[in-house]
Amino acid sequence: MQKKKSLFPLSAEVREILQNEGFLKDSLATGKNGYEIVGWSELEQAELYGAAYGLFKDERFQEAADAFFFLVAMNPNHPEFWLGLGMALQKLGDYEQAVDAYEVSATCKLDNPVPYFYLAKCFFAIHERDSALEALNLAIEYSGEIPEYGDLKKEAIAAKTLLLQAE
Repeated sequence: MQKKKSLFPLSAEVREILQNEGFLKDSLATGKNGYEIVGWSELEQAELYGAAYGLFKDERFQEAADAFFFLVAMNPNHPEFWLGLGMALQKLGDYEQAVDAYEVSATCKLDNPVPYFYLAKCFFAIHERDSALEALNLAIEYSGEIPEYGDLKKEAIAAKTLLLQAE
């Protein structure tokens, strides 16, 4: 039976890889992400995401933000990692940084309404009403008639209505 690799703390092998600047530069130049460089599988990425999400659900928002930051550093093309980082930062009240994370999440998967919805909340919190309305419009548009996003679409429409009434 194969022994299960411990993901945290980082093994000596992984630490050695991450400290080898030349190897990292060469590997990144070939298009590899951090997980590919250290040899972690998709399953191990999912386990790390689950751990980060667990911290978020336990309202350990700073630790969750740190964990999600690690995830995006290792694989910056994964929209869910950026979304998690944005949500943790938003809960910490760091709305400007959350906006950045949501925007990256949105660029990773343009037709996903979720980052736009949370982006609108952050824009509202920092008193950028027009940007909040634009983000809500995108959340509504990308929700379309997809059942999975039905509740989000209703909330976005309600929020947009409230913002427009406040004019």
